[in-house]
Amino acid sequence: MNSKRFSEAVLAWGAVHGRRGMAWHPLAGAMANPYFVWLSEIMLQQTQLTTVQAYFDRFIQRFPRVEDLAGAPLDDVLAQWSGLGYYRRARNLWASARLICKSGEAVFPQTLADWTALPGVGRSTAAAIVSVVYGQREAILDGNVKRLLARCTAAPEPWASAALERALWPKAIERLPPPGSEGAMPLYTQSIMDLGATICLPRQPLCNRCPLTKICVAYRTDTVDRYPVPRLQKTRPEEYRRWLLISDGPLWCLVQRPGSGIWAGLWTPPEWPMALEWPRESTGGGQLVHDFTHRRWIIEWREAKASDIRKRYGHPPNGHWFSQAELPGLALPSPVKKLMGSIFR
Repeated sequence: MNSKRFSEAVLAWGAVHGRRGMAWHPLAGAMANPYFVWLSEIMLQQTQLTTVQAYFDRFIQRFPRVEDLAGAPLDDVLAQWSGLGYYRRARNLWASARLICKSGEAVFPQTLADWTALPGVGRSTAAAIVSVVYGQREAILDGNVKRLLARCTAAPEPWASAALERALWPKAIERLPPPGSEGAMPLYTQSIMDLGATICLPRQPLCNRCPLTKICVAYRTDTVDRYPVPRLQKTRPEEYRRWLLISDGPLWCLVQRPGSGIWAGLWTPPEWPMALEWPRESTGGGQLVHDFTHRRWIIEWREAKASDIRKRYGHPPNGHWFSQAELPGLALPSPVKKLMGSIFR
């Protein structure tokens, strides 16, 4: 494999077909904004570009500078992140912003090692930042690039395995533009991500439009459909939960989850113990199914009035009370957003 052919093909394709006009892309001839690039990379870690664009715009409107993010309460940051999922990203982003601004003004890391020292910034994310912002010769290995390289090299290791990660990092480094081509790194990094995202698709890749067919092992051996090798299947454990939606006139009761664990710091309806019968006065209800990375929650829910709960149990429900108008400003997990939206419909 000629690594120079690989990087030249990626660069030539990106110069013509790469995605343009994202809010975090710099204007022609200008240096990329490290805050914008970092934020976009964190948002894109677990989320599709089409979803991220709107969230990025709203986030930047609320926190236009990293100093604004560092000075904001965590609850405000989580509220802006609400619905985007994987909320640890938002908590890490906020914590990192405070570290960047600890001297009173923003001092962004300049190296891969310094970026990876921040909470929530892994090797690939740090490499994307320093290559796009500073032109440093560092390889990335996000999901799209991983899939592209797995096909190009016919990697036998299964998807999402540590073995595949170990095998592909050296291949990603080998394929970088040669030393002395640092000026090409912002375009190369963006282009290889775009090529994986728009051409080397998970299903039905657009090989007829790919610039790498002559050096892609899977394409040359007519085995594109075999790569990446499927991940080893694991059973996702199911956990059952109950939510009691309690209203007091126009107000609704929500509780803030603990500062660690699933949905840390977010607001949800009070949980009703599985060992207890539903309150006799509770009505309606239904079931939600929500998948996390390593588990599935099956959530039953019902509605009740605060006066009935007080009458039966002798005390008001624990939690805080919010009106419908206040809910959009709260950090709510997406299932709670959907559930409350269905009630107010």
